[in-house]
Parts: sequence; C-alpha cells; structure tokens
Amino acid sequence: MDRFARISALAALAGSLLAGQANATLIDSSAYFTPLPHTLIDFELDANGDPLGLIDGESLAMPLTAYSTQGVTFLNQVRWVNDGSPAFDAAQLIGGSWDHSIPSAFVNSFAFTFDVPVRAFGFWVVNNQNVDPDGPIFRAYDAQNQLIEQVQFNGAVVDSTITDGVTVAGYGFMGIEADRDIARVEVQKRAAIFDDLRFTAVPTPGAATMAGLAGLVLSRRRRGA
Repeated sequence: MDRFARISALAALAGSLLAGQANATLIDSSAYFTPLPHTLIDFELDANGDPLGLIDGESLAMPLTAYSTQGVTFLNQVRWVNDGSPAFDAAQLIGGSWDHSIPSAFVNSFAFTFDVPVRAFGFWVVNNQNVDPDGPIFRAYDAQNQLIEQVQFNGAVVDSTITDGVTVAGYGFMGIEADRDIARVEVQKRAAIFDDLRFTAVPTPGAATMAGLAGLVLSRRRRGA
C-alpha cells in the first residue's frame, strides 16, 4: 500500500470515529491508568468510609450508593467479600490489593452506572479457572443503552495462575477504553472476584491521535484544493 493509500485509509477510519461510530478496545493492564488522572475504588472501606473488617469467607451487603460520592452507583445488590481461598488472597496481593473485593459467591451478575463522564475502566480480576474456564464478561453501554464493547477474562488477559488444592486462581487486569462515554457496565461471572476498580474521564490516546490525523489530512486537502 503506497503512502497516499495509507493516509486515505487512516483518514477514513478517523472520519468514521469523528462521525460518531463507536470504537473501543480491551485494556489488559492497570498501567494504562498510571499516567492518567483517574479514580481508584479499592473496596477496603464501607459506606461510612470506615475500614472493612471481614474475616476469611465472610461477606457483607453493600449499599447501592456506597461509592456514589466517587461517581459509581450499583443497580442491584452486591456484597463485599473477604474470600477465604489462599490462592485468591495471593492473587489479590499480586494486583496490589488487600483482602476485600466484590462480589461474594451469592452474586453472579450485577451492573453499575457512572455518574461522571468515563471513557475507560477496569478491574483486577481473580477467577477460579476450574469452575469457569471461559471467564467473566464485562459489557459497556452508552447513555442510549447501545453496547459499546464486550470483553471476556480469558486468553492473554489472564496473567498467570496460582493453584491451591482444587482452586486454580487465574488473575489479571481487564477493562475497556472507548471513544464515547461509558454510562453503564454489566458484569457476568461464576467464580470470580473483582477488585481495585479504576476509571478515567480522559479521552483515550488512540481517539485523540486519530482525530488529529483526520484534521491533518483535511488541512492538506484544503491547501491542495
């Protein structure tokens, strides 16, 4: 493909982006958020801002508005949990998190909304690969209830595993970046916990790059007209 053809193809992609067609990609590392201003919810504090003190295997019902002041509201019942598995505990520590996470074994699907503009989010995920080899699923929707992207915790997203008895804890970071605001997230799982929710309102670097490229191409065309 010659230089003009490459520029034309990139311009077409940028044009579709600017025209409002959704583009979204998988985030597979929490390092994505390191250079960006972002919010971190580590699920170590209760709704009053006090440290949770759950013992191994214990869970506690979470108020839907427990983290509303930070921009997140849950739509159905979720529980904080201190998972009793040594393999899960070790996997959480690798992710830089302490004992508490969401949800407990009583919850296999839940949803939450962002009350602030969000273009990217993600969780540290620990999944029992023996129970659910396919892995949990995240679905991101915009304010018009249109699906932006769906990602699943399997394949290269799983950094590694820790085995303890019958538990094989696969762990890693998974999230979604988009070129339009993510209004709601739905989560489906069978044997996973989620920790250290990170999200940012900063437009993704890819979208900004493509938008700049489109402007450059259009500027060149005007000068050549």
